[in-house]
Amino acid sequence: MKRLIWMIFITLLTAGVAAQTKVVERSAKKVPGWLNTAVEDYLVVSVTAGSLAEGQTKALTEITERIIQSVASNVTVSKKNTLSEVNVNGNIESSDAFTQISRIKSANLPFLKGISLSNVEEIYWEKVQDKATKKEHYNYSVKYPFSRLEQRKLTAEFEALDAGQVARYEALEQKIGAIESADEISRAITELNTLSEYFFDDVRLSRVKGLTARYRQLYDALTLTGTFLESGKYQCQLLLDGNPIKVAAKPKVTSNCAGQISVRPADGMFLITYSAEDCLPEEENFLNISLTVGGKRLQHKAFLNEAGTGSMAFSVVPEGKLVLTADSVADRKIFNINIRLTLNNRGGTPFGLKALELHVPEISAPIIFDDIDGVYKTKGIIQIKALAEGEFTVGEKKKSLFSFVQGAITFVNPQTGAVERSQLSLPYVTNWE
Repeated sequence: MKRLIWMIFITLLTAGVAAQTKVVERSAKKVPGWLNTAVEDYLVVSVTAGSLAEGQTKALTEITERIIQSVASNVTVSKKNTLSEVNVNGNIESSDAFTQISRIKSANLPFLKGISLSNVEEIYWEKVQDKATKKEHYNYSVKYPFSRLEQRKLTAEFEALDAGQVARYEALEQKIGAIESADEISRAITELNTLSEYFFDDVRLSRVKGLTARYRQLYDALTLTGTFLESGKYQCQLLLDGNPIKVAAKPKVTSNCAGQISVRPADGMFLITYSAEDCLPEEENFLNISLTVGGKRLQHKAFLNEAGTGSMAFSVVPEGKLVLTADSVADRKIFNINIRLTLNNRGGTPFGLKALELHVPEISAPIIFDDIDGVYKTKGIIQIKALAEGEFTVGEKKKSLFSFVQGAITFVNPQTGAVERSQLSLPYVTNWE
């Protein structure tokens, strides 16, 4: 009885609304049978608009949204990302980005390009007037072919495309720890920008933006170094966190005295040749080397007084960034600090490393190694690795471009046998905040 009363109420309500309006014009004398019904292998869409042109636009938008929801209804953003899994068997279970139609429509999805009003099979519209206000509007309806077979085909294509984009992201995520050239950084950023235009869900878009920021930060870890091969020849190298990488761009080289300067690529490095005939030995003579990579300008000064043939002066200098990595981090406690220090043996003569003292800004106690007693014979870049065992308390890390680790290195000069203490001041990176 209650159901009968409810149906009568709905009928009377509909009749009441119809009594307030009248159809003043229609596209066909008879209302088509497909209107307001579910037709197999078709989408039936009805919209209200102020004009026929607006009705066409709204109908196309509605068709697009219906197809997107249909194609993406059983697709998850990533099986690893439970936060973004939604729409199981057509039932929306959360506010995932697949339901954010406007954002999906702006993504570069191939199946959206085939949606067109030219595919509409039938159109029916009515021009309706409100009897009281005399205002008019259009009820615009279309019958659009969209079979279950087409839905399955588009869903498969969408899943394949989505999986491919995820694979591209994961490859870039793995690559960031194995950069071999500066060009790889710029190419990765370009590819990530393309992926950011595709990933329309917040979870993955946030990950793409985060990885892009990490790639951009690599430019801050670049430094220039070099070594004299002989008098008149200097080999220049780009470093990323102290590790050599290749670069295609050529550096610009000037000097306060040297002439006939030329620069040519040499297996990812650069060979600089020059004439020092006009350089006075009592003056500080140098090559000023500058290179722009990713919008960041790098500079390096090579002192010609260190150049020579056969017996070069004892010259070992720290350079690049100091890398500090804790084995574990728990709140403000860190355990076992792995240290990587880059030294440049410019003179090429063997030297002894006796001790190392580091003052890290956020660690109150100095880190001291007083029993290294290592001997190094390599010319050019040398990586010194050490482990500071134990527990350390760290304060808040200063977010400043001018934050440096201060300290000292104790060398043994092989030419004199004397112990020499050299001060160091290096920028640094850590794996703790």
